[in-house]
Amino acid sequence: MPVTITLSTAPGKLTREDGYTAKTIELLGCSLANETITAISTVPDIAAAVARFGAQVRADHPDASFLVLVRLPKGQRKPSGFDTASKHNGFGQDDFMHVEDRRPQPAEAASAPVSPAAA
Repeated sequence: MPVTITLSTAPGKLTREDGYTAKTIELLGCSLANETITAISTVPDIAAAVARFGAQVRADHPDASFLVLVRLPKGQRKPSGFDTASKHNGFGQDDFMHVEDRRPQPAEAASAPVSPAAA
C-alpha cells in the first residue's frame, strides 16, 4: 500500500566514545530542506528516497552535518519493517552526520632502542 512520507533534516553529529557511539541531534535546529514524497510502498523505497534527498542536501550544504528525519502523516499505516529500519539506520538517515572520534588513541610508538656505542 503506497504511503506519503515527509523528509526533513535536523542538525546533528555522531560521537564515538570508548565502547559506544552517541548521537546528538538539535531537534529545535533549523531544517536545511523538506520534501514530501507520495507513492512509497516499501522500506527499500524509503531508503532510496532518503539517499537521494540526503545527497541533494549534502550537495547544497557540503559542510553541514545532519540527520534525515522520515515522517508519515498521522493515521497512515507504516510499511512492514518501518519501525525496525527507523531505529537501526535502515533508511540511511544517519549517513549524513559528521563523526567525531573521541576514543583513546593507541600510545605513540616507542622510540627505537639505542644500540650501545662500540668501545
